[in-house]
Amino acid sequence: MNSPLKLSMALLLLGGVLAGCGRNPGDPLAPTSGGSGAANDEAEISQSMQGAPELVEDGQYQSTDPSQVDGPAGAANAINPLYFVRNIQRVETRFEFAFADTDSTGRPTTAFVTVNRNLFGTFNILAGTRTEGGVRDTVRVRKPLADHWVRHLLLKRVPVPVDARLMGRPRWRIAATSGIDVTSRAATTRIVSLEIKTASRDTVITDPLALFRLRGVMKFDAGEAVTLIATTARNDDVVVLLRAGLRARFANNGDNTYTLAWHAPPVGGLFHVGVNALSNGTLFDDQAPYDSKAWIVPGVVRPAELAEYVP
Repeated sequence: MNSPLKLSMALLLLGGVLAGCGRNPGDPLAPTSGGSGAANDEAEISQSMQGAPELVEDGQYQSTDPSQVDGPAGAANAINPLYFVRNIQRVETRFEFAFADTDSTGRPTTAFVTVNRNLFGTFNILAGTRTEGGVRDTVRVRKPLADHWVRHLLLKRVPVPVDARLMGRPRWRIAATSGIDVTSRAATTRIVSLEIKTASRDTVITDPLALFRLRGVMKFDAGEAVTLIATTARNDDVVVLLRAGLRARFANNGDNTYTLAWHAPPVGGLFHVGVNALSNGTLFDDQAPYDSKAWIVPGVVRPAELAEYVP
């Protein structure tokens, strides 16, 4: 087995110091940087991102799939959670653009885009006592939810013939994407690392916002057995898998690590998988605030490749 691969924020991919950051608090796709050149670049970058939503969206975090908790019953718990689900009622999106690596005409050839989302809604818990064949004495607990979702994208401007541009082919292409970091307001919960182990590879992620070149996104065989090991800052967190259509709780190893056996998707293509750590009080105390941290990372099931997005 290969030694763990440490991933950190790949700012070297930018090839220089970033400059010209633009913010747009209103329409997330409306260009706001000064100058028509910058506005055109931001518009074309937005077009490229719209054309590859699977590299921008995660498709996991806002899923309404319920997560089973099956918390241990006992006098020490204010409530005994059975399931929880997020109800996202409002999403505010903001894009930030930064440019670098100007060519002989003074136009940038590299763009670094930060996607920020503020998610608002409720964290809903069904608590009670589980009995054979069902549950009894259930109570529903709703806690206010305010999460900050962030992702980075790296784009390169490539030469495109005029006739191709007229046909809608953008000059800006996505070359790299990061994972996703989601943090609740005033969170104390922290993920230290996520280890992803297969029979042939052992990858340790310590920064979910590290950039993956598209050709370097983690690759898996269809249905391949995967072991996920999350490390948090506490030994009593509740850690769950983030995967649309599948929610599962990690086993607590008692030493700040949590383990889950999982399988890669059965069909080829890009997918996302993540880990969500919740404070013990989030689920076992109806008076404690919602306190959450999540990392979501991209993967590819062979034989699919992502190289078509770059020159």
